[in-house]
Amino acid sequence: MSARHAWLRFTDGGPALPHDVGTDVDPWREGVRRMHARWYDGVAPPSVAAVFVLQWLLQVPAHTAAHAAAAVPARAVLPGLTFSLGPALVPDVVRMTGLVPDARDLPARLDAAEADYRAVVAPVAEGYRSPVRLGPHVRAALVDDMWAAARREAESAAGMLRPGGVPRASCCLIYALPGCVECAGCPRLRRTP
Repeated sequence: MSARHAWLRFTDGGPALPHDVGTDVDPWREGVRRMHARWYDGVAPPSVAAVFVLQWLLQVPAHTAAHAAAAVPARAVLPGLTFSLGPALVPDVVRMTGLVPDARDLPARLDAAEADYRAVVAPVAEGYRSPVRLGPHVRAALVDDMWAAARREAESAAGMLRPGGVPRASCCLIYALPGCVECAGCPRLRRTP
């Protein structure tokens, strides 16, 4: 799985890593906000750090579930998943607690992995503490977007790349940082007729 993933390394067993999806995100989010302030001449809207941390928190189980389903005929056990943060405060290592054999075809495994992912992250997204308002639509859209991106990356790694990008329903708010613009898939760029 690690060889197929662009930025996460997966381990199985060993001691738990410092963070899990129920971790206290306040110090993490504040660290990201301070880092943004250093990078962007003191400008660090708390909304950007709040969305980034929620995205990363959701990406850990999304990418673990999708890549396990695509790399081996199995599904990842998501409860008990732990992870560490790299120097830029982005998750870098994920400690899995196990794999469950699943001999179904890849699309069926990915569908089951999505159900596993949603069962774990729905309460996380709903209960995420944020210093700025993140409404229910934003939270639900982030859950959907993080799964869609993880599934697309896993399918690509398995040689089943679907044409086209994955349009997002949520915005990461990076445009709020000085000199930054919306991402290519940002919903803010879609115009309604």
